[in-house]
Amino acid sequence: MRKKKVVLQCSCNFTQAGLKSLISDTHLSGQLEIVASTDNLKYCETLLSCLPTVDIVILTLSNSDYNLAALLRFIGEYLPQTSPSCKVVLLSEVAYVDVLKNYFSGLQNVWLTLDSSISLEELQKRLLETVPSHQEQCEDTGRFSAMLTSREWVVLQNLLAGKTPSQIANDLQLNYKTISHHKRAALTKLGMRSLCPLLVRNHALNNWKNVT
Repeated sequence: MRKKKVVLQCSCNFTQAGLKSLISDTHLSGQLEIVASTDNLKYCETLLSCLPTVDIVILTLSNSDYNLAALLRFIGEYLPQTSPSCKVVLLSEVAYVDVLKNYFSGLQNVWLTLDSSISLEELQKRLLETVPSHQEQCEDTGRFSAMLTSREWVVLQNLLAGKTPSQIANDLQLNYKTISHHKRAALTKLGMRSLCPLLVRNHALNNWKNVT
């Protein structure tokens, strides 16, 4: 069976080295292979555009990495377009785990959201669970047809940034009703009835960053 190709993002060099050792020096090495690593979320896009195959992206998030709009765009828009079968594992500080689980619950390419302080044994076990069978991989094909369009992403990201629908309509030179349509379509695809949960979670993360 072909090893799953992994791209690892981690801003902490010490943690990055530990994750590399966990995957390369244990029995995980028979299932997973790290083909690239970076300390920068943005550079992940460059890596994914250059590498022929990536099956799993592991994102280890610290305080400085909590830009919800950027994460949502990367996980929900960029990955389905460039690597539609690629799965995401989020390792987060415990204060953010529940928020991130709720925030990304509507995205089918997010496999795991874990507390980064869990034991190596538990992390090893959970990573092994992310390796799908050939049949499961085939079933995943085509699941991303319901992902947001580029226009829906733009509208959603502007709303998260604090702009009103009227301001977005003016900026994009679109009718106000068109912006409302894109907003409703985006929330439906994310399994949400209103924008409030997203705004609350975005506000919560910003507050956490301000006090840590």
